[in-house]
Amino acid sequence: MQHFLPQPSFKIPLFCVLLAWIACFPISADAYQPDRQPDFRPLSISALKKTTKQLKPINKVLGDPQPGQWLAHQKESGQSFSEYLRSRPLTLTPSRHTLYVQPIGKFDASQQEIIKLSSEYLSIYFSCPVKVLDPQSEKDIPATAKRIHPAQGNHQLLTSYLLEKQLAPKLPADAFALIAFTASDLWPGDGWNFVFGYASFRERVGVWSLSRFGDPANDAESFRRCLERTCKLATHETGHMFSIKHCTRYACNMQGSNSLQESDSQPVHLCPECHAKIIFATQADPVKRIDNLISFSQRHGLKQEIEFLQKAKKILDD
Repeated sequence: MQHFLPQPSFKIPLFCVLLAWIACFPISADAYQPDRQPDFRPLSISALKKTTKQLKPINKVLGDPQPGQWLAHQKESGQSFSEYLRSRPLTLTPSRHTLYVQPIGKFDASQQEIIKLSSEYLSIYFSCPVKVLDPQSEKDIPATAKRIHPAQGNHQLLTSYLLEKQLAPKLPADAFALIAFTASDLWPGDGWNFVFGYASFRERVGVWSLSRFGDPANDAESFRRCLERTCKLATHETGHMFSIKHCTRYACNMQGSNSLQESDSQPVHLCPECHAKIIFATQADPVKRIDNLISFSQRHGLKQEIEFLQKAKKILDD
């Protein structure tokens, strides 16, 4: 089982960009179907490599990691687009093309809106439909898979039970991945304080929590910040589902993160190498995808993304 999570409770938590996830509550099964141009032909590998070179000038190359940052603790070599292709990555296919979401527990109105918008963003980002299953009650989870944190006192759910018993047996035939979303805190077992999420990428199932992203009901800025964190988290972890490793060269959504503060400093957009991977994996129209990302960012206040996306669009349009 592959995962990117905190170290045991006696150490500073390590985690791979926080985990949380997409959609929630009654949305049409056909919601968030991405727009596609009928006459669009997927870019060839040579065209994607050309696009990678064109986008490099607008991307920030990383310097030496600072103490406490992810790369100061983790030895990772990164993954070029060519290395990604050689890895035989998971991609969308005619038979596996949909992201499914299994809500677990209760969500307040603001959380429901965050999840709804994050679902829309996920569909745009990966150019695929998102389908939301009927919510499941936490009453279906046995007492052995729940606890009250011994020091913090908060209610938590056991990740291994959710993955192995709740999700893996229910993976739909046409699913690219099945993800559970909960407002409850998560923990993966003895010796751990908490995790933001846990995933088995080989089994294409994961579970994520929104419980530590701040209260989106406090004010407009709290809502915007929670939405940005959720979108970043959802797209980062879904990127791993598409066989994308952590980015070590550029400021990129696929960077690893050692803290919420470090994650907040990273962008939601992709570097040129990771952008090519996603376009290859999803067969998306890159210009239409960026147009939709700009529109979403403008409507929902993701201001730090707009300038970069507009520059990228200009390059791709030329």
